[in-house]
Amino acid sequence: MTTMRTALERAFAGIMSTATPGASGQSYSLAAAAGLARSPTTGSWDAARFLPDVLVQTHEGARVRFYEDLIRGRLALINFMFTTCTNQCPLATANLMKVQDALGDRVGHDIVMVSVTVDSYTDTPAVLNRYSQRYGTRPGWYFVTGRQQDLDLIRRRLGVLDAAVDKTQHTGILIYGNEATGQWAATPAQARPTTIVRSVMRLARSQ
Repeated sequence: MTTMRTALERAFAGIMSTATPGASGQSYSLAAAAGLARSPTTGSWDAARFLPDVLVQTHEGARVRFYEDLIRGRLALINFMFTTCTNQCPLATANLMKVQDALGDRVGHDIVMVSVTVDSYTDTPAVLNRYSQRYGTRPGWYFVTGRQQDLDLIRRRLGVLDAAVDKTQHTGILIYGNEATGQWAATPAQARPTTIVRSVMRLARSQ
């Protein structure tokens, strides 16, 4: 059987090889791309078998479970960043701020935005909180840190980490999806905000 990691990396490779800023992400099913996410007893989508439920800490200092507390039952937008990044991350964060504005009050209710640092050694909750304040992000968007091996596991399960441990790798990707249906997609984090919002809401209507 093809491993989950290999299947997802191949899916993302196909997405990112054709993606351009402003283009919509190509939707695919994580469950279909990686059969290991199917329940062995019922055969149904089992996000808990795929998305790590590791303990992370938000920029507000709260300790939460990545899957159970942040992702489960919601539409999720996930990207990877680090606060000392000087190229892609500031541009991506500013662009996603426009996405949050466009999504309005749904962020923090049925939609969650999660920015996962790839540099836990530098990006403490206090550092992430200052970063969040710098961009004026609002409730429903969480910047999270944790043990480096747990953050790497999140990246690996989402298909955005390979053997060359380079923290800049895939910081320009936005992963978004509907946890309930198992439909997920990826797009450049600097795609047009209106395009990102339209793609996210299309997944909402698939419920």
